[in-house]
Order: sequence, then C-alpha cells, then structure tokens
Amino acid sequence: MEAREFVAQGDRVLVVGFARGMIKATGRSFDDDWIFAITVRHGKLTNIQEYIDTQALARAAQMSASEPT
Repeated sequence: MEAREFVAQGDRVLVVGFARGMIKATGRSFDDDWIFAITVRHGKLTNIQEYIDTQALARAAQMSASEPT
C-alpha cells in the first residue's frame, strides 16, 4: 500500500494511493487504485470515506467453475 498524493482544502484531505495484493482463497493478485476522503475538524478526524477499485477485487476473488468452494 502506497500513498502517492495528498490534496488538502479547508477541512478536507484527499489521499490518493495504490495497493497490490492477493486473495488467499483464489491465489489471484490485484492492483487497486484508491482514494481516502478525510474530514478533519478541530484537529480531530470526523469522517473517513474510502473509494476502491471493487471490480479489480471482485475479479481476483472470483472462483472458477473448476475450483473447489
């Protein structure tokens, strides 16, 4: 997992990053571009939203018909 860019404006911070991983159940790897949208108020985190490449994760997690479940 690697944070590549930080964009701050007002009480919002966007963190743009990349992750590479593997789904143990299938042995398939995935590449995932992600963004965290963070809100900070009075020096405290008040909200974090994560946006990920769900299609890449779904593809890596999909079992083929010949694999046991």
